[in-house]
Order: sequence, then structure tokens, then C-alpha cells
Amino acid sequence: MSGDRGEGLRAAGDGSAAAQVAGKPTAEPGATVLVAPVLVRDYRRLLRLFPYTYRRAHEAEMLGHLLDGAQPGQSRPTRAERWDLVRAAAREWLLAPLGSTPSQRRAATGLLFVLLPAVLVVMAVRVVAFAAAIVRAMLGPEGSAPLVATVPTALMWALWLAAVALMLVGARRVGLVVAVLAAGVGVAVLVVSVAAGSAFAAYLDAPWVGGLVAYAGVLAARRTCRVGAEPVALRAATVGAMALVLGAFVAATSADAAHLGTPWWSGGALVSWTLQALAAPVVVLLGAALLGRRTRQAVPVLGGLALAMVLSRSTFFWSGTVSIQTADLGNVLGLLGLATAAPLVLRWAVNRLDELSEARASHRALLAATGGTPGPDAPRPGEPTAV
Repeated sequence: MSGDRGEGLRAAGDGSAAAQVAGKPTAEPGATVLVAPVLVRDYRRLLRLFPYTYRRAHEAEMLGHLLDGAQPGQSRPTRAERWDLVRAAAREWLLAPLGSTPSQRRAATGLLFVLLPAVLVVMAVRVVAFAAAIVRAMLGPEGSAPLVATVPTALMWALWLAAVALMLVGARRVGLVVAVLAAGVGVAVLVVSVAAGSAFAAYLDAPWVGGLVAYAGVLAARRTCRVGAEPVALRAATVGAMALVLGAFVAATSADAAHLGTPWWSGGALVSWTLQALAAPVVVLLGAALLGRRTRQAVPVLGGLALAMVLSRSTFFWSGTVSIQTADLGNVLGLLGLATAAPLVLRWAVNRLDELSEARASHRALLAATGGTPGPDAPRPGEPTAV
């Protein structure tokens, strides 16, 4: 009996969670189940699909559950197990910019529920107003025409505004469906623009489509994290943030627009705004948000969106002798690639800051419990020490 159990433990690997369940008892007293090393290896390979932070916290537990459910004589993961693990890994990667723990995701989605509409509302109102003005000019006051026939992105912005309105009145499920539909329309607009030879238009619209996708993802994540209905205070904060940003934009552009004889939403007054002047306050605000434990959870998504917006208005992908309007599919994919990588890099930085904060909090709690104070030469949590 002891020899069989020892053989089973060695087959699963020394000192691992797999080894602890390798010799699990079956229904027959005195019998053991030997876990094939190849099964443990395949399970570990599948678990490597998960993000590192999530895998570091849950790999041993997940491996133990998988081996507990293994059938006698099983040497390979079943098709259902492979599919479940791949699907779970894809879900974790999609949620990775929001954090790896429920508390991080609740904090991130709560802030983004307020901030993303504030970031996107100006462009939404401008595009819808521009499309409506073109329709009126073409067909007269009594005419009507599909907005998508006039401005390709007008439909996605109209759907997004409807989704925000539905969320603010408490229709969460319908609002999520409309938000996903708006994001899908935006992706379709990018594909059609590139296919029709208007890659430059797709290059300019890509950050805003990314914002719509992020908003739909935030709404879906709030349901996944089982966050209850948004309180009235949160919805009021969303309305206030949207009104504040839209009002500030109108106030900043109305004088120049009146001088140029153009509507405030036309964008003519934005010509004098430099990219550096717009990017500097964004960087300062994101840096300040990193200082707070809760506020820093929204930085990865906002940082990726800000990077995409800056790149779409810069000459980053062009040399000095090439016109910026010669964008092609490579430029669009490069922009989307950098905008996708930025939230993951920022999330790594936020996780390290959270770990440092937890270490310092534990250190302070230990000192408070023992009544001691660190000496001047004592190392602080997070600082390297000599071994």
C-alpha cells in the first residue's frame, strides 16, 4: 500500500499540488489511483494559457481540482476540459486590464462606468450633430435619411448614446446589448473603411471604436463580477461628468467657432490645439491617478485609450517625407496593437504598486501589533536587501 502511494506521488511530481492528489482513494477501500505524468504535464500546459498574475494565485488550486476530477487511467485532458480551460483563459485575458482580483475589477469598472462616457460623449455628440446637419442640408428640414449613409460612424455613436441612456435609467441588460451592438457596428465600420480604400479614416476612427469596445467590456465585466445595480449616486456622477466635459468643450471652442463662423461641433476651432497641449494634462491626470489604490485600477484602460488617441493624431507611423493621409492597413494594425499592449503593461505596473502597498500595510500592521518602530537602518518593504 505505501509503495503504491509513493509511486503515485512520484508520478505526479515532487512537492506539487498534483502530487498531493496523485494517490487519491477510489470507491474501493485500499485502492489508489495513479496519475500519469503526461496528464499533469498537459494540465500545466493548459494552465499556462492564463495571465501570469492570475496563474500565480490560482494555479495550484486549479491543478488540484483538475486532478481530483481525473478518471482512473486517464492520460490526457478530455475535450471538454480543454475547451473549458481555453474559454476561461480567454475570459481572464479579456478581463486582465481590469485586474486579476474581484476587488480590483469592481473598483476599475466603477470608475470606468463614470469616466468612459465622459471621454466619449464629446465625439459622439459632434458626429451625430454633424451627420444630422448634412442630412438637413441635403434633404431639407422635412427630409430624412439613414445617418449611416451620411457619416459611417454616426450609427455606432447613436447606438452608444442610446446604450448610455439605458444604463442611466437602470435598463442594464438592454443597455449592455445595445452597447455591444454599437461596438460591433464600430468594428464593421473599420473593416469596411479599410476594404474601401479609406484606411486613413479607419486610422482616425480606431481609437474611438476602441473606446466603445472598452465601454461594452466594462458593462459585461460588471455583470461577470456580479456587481449589483448601479446606485443613483454613480449614475448621477456619470451624468455630471458627461455634462462637465461637454460643457467645457463647448466653452473652450465656442469663441473660436463664432469667429470662424462655424458651429461648435464642426472641429474648426480645434486646429489651433496642439497635440502636446492636449497630451500633457492627460499624462498628469493618469500619473496622479496612480497614487490612489482605487483610482489606479482604471489607469490601464484609460492609458491605452489615451495612447491610441494620441497616435491617431500624430505622425508616429510616418516619415517626414510621406503624407499622413497615406495610411494603410499596417498603420491601423500598428495603432490597434500598441493600444492593446499598453493596458497590459500598465496593468503590470498597477499590480506591482498594489503589491507594494499591501506589503507596506502589512509591515505597519505588524509594527502596530508589536508596538515597535523601525530603526533608521531597517529596510522598508519593497526595498532590496543584502543576502
